[in-house]
Amino acid sequence: MVPALASIDDIVRAGAQLFDAGRFFEAHEAWEAHWLVEKDESRRLLLQGLIQVAAALHKLIDKQAPEPAASLFAKGLAKLDACPARMDGLDVAAFRDGVRVCARAAERGRFDPTGVPKCL
Repeated sequence: MVPALASIDDIVRAGAQLFDAGRFFEAHEAWEAHWLVEKDESRRLLLQGLIQVAAALHKLIDKQAPEPAASLFAKGLAKLDACPARMDGLDVAAFRDGVRVCARAAERGRFDPTGVPKCL
């Protein structure tokens, strides 16, 4: 259930803490619960981009599925590219730049999980 009084900063931070701990599936789930009820389109875009990046990393690392991961990276980055450089407590520009490096490394078969950028 979505907490009624949670700020978007708290929502992003909660998912980001899971993401930064390498718990990509759980981060995806945390952000998705709020994305489903978010009304603000720019926040929905941010959350959906974060969700897709987390899902890409889950596919790549946990499921060993690089093709679906590549598609999710592309979709997530497209959404994050449409967001401001800083939004709702997150340095979106730095994060998406780090994700782009990971996506390129994965495409080349040189992905290193230690290079996953931190959200916070």
